[in-house]
Amino acid sequence: MDCITQLKQLRSQSWQQRPYEADQLDELIAALQGPDDHQGWSALSQFRWGYVREVAVRALGQRPSAQALAALLLRLNDWVPQVRQLAAAAVEPYLRREYVGLLLQALGPLIALGDKQRVDHLATLTAARAVLQAPEVRAEVEAAFVSLQGKPARFLFGLLHEATAQPEVLIRRALVHRDMMVRQLAVEACAALPLEQAVPLLEFALHTRGASVRVKALRRLLGLVQAPQAYLQRALLDDSAAMRCLARWAAPQWQVEARQVLLARLALPAPASRREWLGLAGLARELNEPAAEPLLCLALQSPLASVRLQALEALGERGLEQQLAALDDESDKVFTRAVELLREQPWRDLDEPLRQRLDAGWQGLPAQRRAALMTLWPRGYQLQYLLQRHARAGADQAYWLTCVQGWCRGRVTLADAHTPKALREALLQQLQTMEEAAELSPGTVSRLR
Repeated sequence: MDCITQLKQLRSQSWQQRPYEADQLDELIAALQGPDDHQGWSALSQFRWGYVREVAVRALGQRPSAQALAALLLRLNDWVPQVRQLAAAAVEPYLRREYVGLLLQALGPLIALGDKQRVDHLATLTAARAVLQAPEVRAEVEAAFVSLQGKPARFLFGLLHEATAQPEVLIRRALVHRDMMVRQLAVEACAALPLEQAVPLLEFALHTRGASVRVKALRRLLGLVQAPQAYLQRALLDDSAAMRCLARWAAPQWQVEARQVLLARLALPAPASRREWLGLAGLARELNEPAAEPLLCLALQSPLASVRLQALEALGERGLEQQLAALDDESDKVFTRAVELLREQPWRDLDEPLRQRLDAGWQGLPAQRRAALMTLWPRGYQLQYLLQRHARAGADQAYWLTCVQGWCRGRVTLADAHTPKALREALLQQLQTMEEAAELSPGTVSRLR
């Protein structure tokens, strides 16, 4: 009797099923395209009724495929013993070298099996590891390792590292893997290598992508090398804040002056790459070095928003003029950071430049940027500016009245720490006049007072 016939017989025993389960089983049976429909049988192998899962597992075990193997691995942890036994018998043929390609395609369920605890899966996992570590299939496994990422890539790295006779070759390949954690594991694996093999690999890791990888490599080099000054000098100018932090922490132990490294770099031509700019501006910011100001002003002309942002932060409170200029930056990130830095400046220093900017460009500014610029004033001065524009608006008076109305609706009080009481009362009096003229909604003044 074929598996589809068995399913139909099971379906006829409807007294053992709930109504919605019977409908679901009907849909799955109707969708089956034959005994080779691994996707349909895989769906049936997860059906709630154990008898259905048993038939599905038997069908999946008849025709090998990656999808069938993935479904069978899941059923190895089934809560019905008979289903588990059938799945174990069906998985056993896959644990041979001729099926290594299918095993590599089903690494996800195989790895997940190690976390299941309904029964002991050690025998299956051990057999699978032995197949994947066989010398005859190593080339195929290495090719899969390069193309995978996530848990499967890390799993294969561990397998390959255990069985390799030339770990330094594997580690070098892993250091350029696209998965960050594989690169981290490769750096950690250097600890088991002789010094003459480990140091070149760690030096190579210092030039790879991923700050966490470079930090791990630098930490290991500091413990291996007698004179790591060159590494520290390079790390002080790394584009990663984590690398610079580690280098600044370790520098005094090896008589490396971070400020001297920065000054020496400032004496050289301007950086040519984004990473160089970020490293130089980052160190200048962390050391608060005034001598870096000319080069930081040059960085503000960079076409890269990340470089302009770093330079703006590095100038700090000395960069009031540059912060005001950055309000015209096309990048929203640079604009937002400029506003945040300007909030740390005395607001009276911003009053006149801010008025000039808003007077000249109010209509051309996006609403979000207008609102951000207004917050640089205390609340009372925000309202004063809008009322002044309304008073001298002429033909645009209706527009500015809408702005005043919108500002009042978004506030619950006019009080703040910087607006003098006399000015606040004068503003409230103007609002009272407008409220009496029905230009503002009733209760506006009483709410803001």
